[in-house]
Amino acid sequence: MGKDHFLNHFYLPLLIGSMIMVGCGDPIIEIEEANTYHWQKNMNEIEFEKLKNDMSYIEVVETAGGAGKKMKNNEYRWNDETLLTQAYIVKFKDDKLIAKEIIAVKGHSNR
Repeated sequence: MGKDHFLNHFYLPLLIGSMIMVGCGDPIIEIEEANTYHWQKNMNEIEFEKLKNDMSYIEVVETAGGAGKKMKNNEYRWNDETLLTQAYIVKFKDDKLIAKEIIAVKGHSNR
């Protein structure tokens, strides 16, 4: 009985703790982990075209499939999923999308 009693008291708190952690997860991590491939957390032109003014940051993250890299206050950058020569800049004010642009990315060639 001693061993079974110990295991029952060990597993129940572990199970409850696991359920709480899953329920209180970070929504951005959950969005990124839902992607089949790692590169899908970046953005593509189709996703970029879906972005509309007044979208919240989390709505943009849901559309892109991942979080952007913070560049300045309220300005985030997503690299293109396939093209190494462009990226997407999205600007927010009061957590609302106010501007977006495609930028050219220069390579680091040593030729």
